[in-house]
Amino acid sequence: MKSRRGFARLLGTGLAGTSPSSSNSAVLALIVTLVGTLVMTSVAADEQDIFGPFPDASGTLQSATGDPSLNGSNPFFNDRLGTNGQACVTCHQPDQGFTINVPFIQERFEASGGLDPLFRTNDTADRPDADVSTVEARRDAFKLFSELGIIRIGKTLPANPDFMVASQESLQFGVLPNLNDPQAPSGSSTLSLFRRPLVNTNVHFDSAVLWDGRADIHNMRAQVKNAARGLLLSQNVSDADADAVAAFMLGVFSGQIFDNNAGNLVARGATAGVFNLQELAVDPAAPCTPLASPATCTPIFANPETISLFDPWASVPSKLPNNARNTDRATVARGQMLFNSLVCVGCHATTNIGNNPDPTFFIRLGLDSRDINDPISLAVLAAQDPRVNSLLDRVKMLPEYCLRPASDTSNTPCGSDPGDVRTTDPGRAMVTGFIFDVGEFKPPILRNLSTRAPFFHNGAAATLDDLVNFYNARFGLGLSDQQHNDLVAFLHTL
Repeated sequence: MKSRRGFARLLGTGLAGTSPSSSNSAVLALIVTLVGTLVMTSVAADEQDIFGPFPDASGTLQSATGDPSLNGSNPFFNDRLGTNGQACVTCHQPDQGFTINVPFIQERFEASGGLDPLFRTNDTADRPDADVSTVEARRDAFKLFSELGIIRIGKTLPANPDFMVASQESLQFGVLPNLNDPQAPSGSSTLSLFRRPLVNTNVHFDSAVLWDGRADIHNMRAQVKNAARGLLLSQNVSDADADAVAAFMLGVFSGQIFDNNAGNLVARGATAGVFNLQELAVDPAAPCTPLASPATCTPIFANPETISLFDPWASVPSKLPNNARNTDRATVARGQMLFNSLVCVGCHATTNIGNNPDPTFFIRLGLDSRDINDPISLAVLAAQDPRVNSLLDRVKMLPEYCLRPASDTSNTPCGSDPGDVRTTDPGRAMVTGFIFDVGEFKPPILRNLSTRAPFFHNGAAATLDDLVNFYNARFGLGLSDQQHNDLVAFLHTL
């Protein structure tokens, strides 16, 4: 089974993908010992490679379910769901929090010469007709996937949009819009949009499905079938298989359980970890989500205290000796308090989950834009704060589209009129058909955050430090060095 290969790889290379060493082995053994008691007793031994625990760069993550039927026999793990050798698990690895990280992608390329099922021209190549005849050609063909961890979504243009997209052609991305995209019905026109594979556990708490909300949380069968058709090149996914995959996504939960600095995330009264997510899913007082009982669901769109998982840690140093572990826990508690006091709560308002409970809430942060004439683009932010340059450099690797309002009938080149918009990803506009929605995306669930670098829809932020630097510049937070470090420490625990 594919997930076992990933787990064996992780154990064989030590922590954080480093070379094997006795110290790494000792640390790994210690972590597994510390968290071993948290492994669900309902998980059979041959399923430990699905549910963990797994070491990651921040500590240890784990997935769990209360339904023993959600296991490795699920079609989620079966490449027969499609026709290109990929399965859902190909880009949603259990030991990576059910997403996929860049070191793993690069390792698989080097080990296979780019022939692993990860590397298919229809979805992980920069263009669907890429030359893959030699190793070096394949290295060029899968550049964005290998460097940013983003896959290509061949998104069809919406019906009757209020904008037009200027055509372009380049060696790296081919002709765009594309009339010959294997992800789309014959004759349909697509744009190549490059996005991170979202974590597809914890979906029980989601409000809008996928980055642009094009799928309905109440119709996960359709979401699975559409994904299988476009990415796995499935010819016909049965209702039973689609429902089984949907059940896995809705019934499995993932999150950090151990932090390298703060330790066990349920110690000293803290309530983080994957089992907290399980409890929230069945609690009558659970956060309001579209799947919650309507009788008990009162949406909170601007929650004054979004996260309370680490409230008990705020007083730990005053009650116990101020050793390193307690100092780190106090740092996490300060980071949580800072998160709750900043603009974060407006977008990430669902209590102790961190997404937005409103399925119609999408926001443009400017991460889609490198246009110096766009007031919220990364280019403008980088000119104000050099720490944003690393994000801008990564976004410059993406194709850039020019959209013009359909009402503009001028013959000038796109980009020269005031209403034209340049973007690397139109985002929500490709669903609604409104140019007003260009670059808007949903705020994703924050739980299981630390393991899923790189961050944002396009992998613009390589690290959580980069992510916090972006928000600091974008919203003028004026964070001190300590506040920055506190916030990063808190985010690592989710």
